[in-house]
Amino acid sequence: MVKFYPFLSPDLSEWCMSQPLFYIASAPRYGDHINISPKGLPSTTFSILDPNKAAYIDATGSGAETIAHLYENGRCTIMFCSFEKVPRILRLFCKGRVVEFWDEEFGVLTRQMEMEVPVGARAVIVLDIFKKGLLDRETLGHWAGKTVSDNKMVDYRAKNNAYSLDDLPGLKAGRRTRGEWLWVGDAKAYFTSLWNQMDAMVIGFVLAFVLIDLLHLAGIRINGVLADWR
Repeated sequence: MVKFYPFLSPDLSEWCMSQPLFYIASAPRYGDHINISPKGLPSTTFSILDPNKAAYIDATGSGAETIAHLYENGRCTIMFCSFEKVPRILRLFCKGRVVEFWDEEFGVLTRQMEMEVPVGARAVIVLDIFKKGLLDRETLGHWAGKTVSDNKMVDYRAKNNAYSLDDLPGLKAGRRTRGEWLWVGDAKAYFTSLWNQMDAMVIGFVLAFVLIDLLHLAGIRINGVLADWR
């Protein structure tokens, strides 16, 4: 069902620009909120700069979730979708960065995009696209019915639903079909998560040692002042 492409072809680029809106999803590294924002009129705000790079002009909105998330970790996904006779969904998995309106690069980018900057624009969001996922299908019900009738659903779930794109454990039924021991995959994911948090732990230890040194120096200074006063 899903096809991944190394770059955006001219026909996909043209299809993207013909849609009435697109969505951007982002999330903080830690926290409860996952944000998804609709953005209107790609033809006047979104630009495909090359097959692996895009940008859009960001208008001032009710919040700054996307901007805050990109400043923190850069992760985001763009989604285009259509609801025509043959529905289509295209996801662009990206690393994004923010170029605010006061930055010199803002003018460079908008000229490169060849778009008029709307009143109230606050930034250009630059998107480095590292994966493109395209889904073309008539309807989900039609596809599912045909897959079940062909006795292929179990194998499909084992192949495509057992793990996420980031290799996190997914559908348990699919993993069992693959002959996996679930606890092994869960343990691997748990220790991988711990390993990914090591950078925060290292920073914490460094800061702790710095703080101890500062307190030590402060203690020496206080003792020296007291000695002089006596």
